[in-house]
Amino acid sequence: MVDDSPHAGTVSESFDPVSALDVETYRYGGVILEEGSIYTCFLVILSGQAELLCKGKRIRVAAEHDILGLENLFFKKPSLIRAVALTPCRVASYGPDALEYFLHNSPQMSKRILRSVLQQLLQTTQKLAESDGEYSLDDVRVQFYQDGEVIIQEGMQGTDFYKLVSSDGGLRVSIRDEEIALIRKPGEFFGEMASLLNLTRQATVSSIGQSVVQVYSGDQLGMLIEEHPDVALRMVQDLASRLADISRKFMEKYF
Repeated sequence: MVDDSPHAGTVSESFDPVSALDVETYRYGGVILEEGSIYTCFLVILSGQAELLCKGKRIRVAAEHDILGLENLFFKKPSLIRAVALTPCRVASYGPDALEYFLHNSPQMSKRILRSVLQQLLQTTQKLAESDGEYSLDDVRVQFYQDGEVIIQEGMQGTDFYKLVSSDGGLRVSIRDEEIALIRKPGEFFGEMASLLNLTRQATVSSIGQSVVQVYSGDQLGMLIEEHPDVALRMVQDLASRLADISRKFMEKYF
């Protein structure tokens, strides 16, 4: 039975790398995380559901096995979200030593942490996409695409180039409706050929599932290459990888 107080009694456990610092029980409406507060631990929801809000706007719902507060632990900044219990919740608190232990020694817990963070990223991205299809971030546009939606159309003019942020299934690269490559890796650039060589688009790039990409104007390419040699190196690596994929497909088809 859950206490009527906003957050009911704390169960303390002796701390070692695999034990929780605390396990707390919250009734409906209890505040689990407070926006603007600084936390030195991360939280795992053991049971129940919590509503996550930013400046009063609902972002997502966290449930059993979801992880909260990792971004605060990593970046040592005040929490951007407020977590409020939607149902009676049991929440365990873990310190940074426990995180390191889990990642090195508990594959199952590591998978849960990664799955939770990825799911929260997807839900937050979807929420942002619902409110606005595009927004500005340091002069770089971020665009959201649904399954099958075309990002670049073969034969069209355009000098924008792109970087993959995230995708459910990757980006399909095709010429005359025949798939020639798949862009999968977050951080991979594409569309730079039109910017570099002043050509029409040589291929169609479309989203497999939901995808998020950053959009750069063509005149930013020179600046990126000059000021960030690592970006140039990454572009060369991506192009080389794509060339290898296409060469392999060519060999399979004709030899």
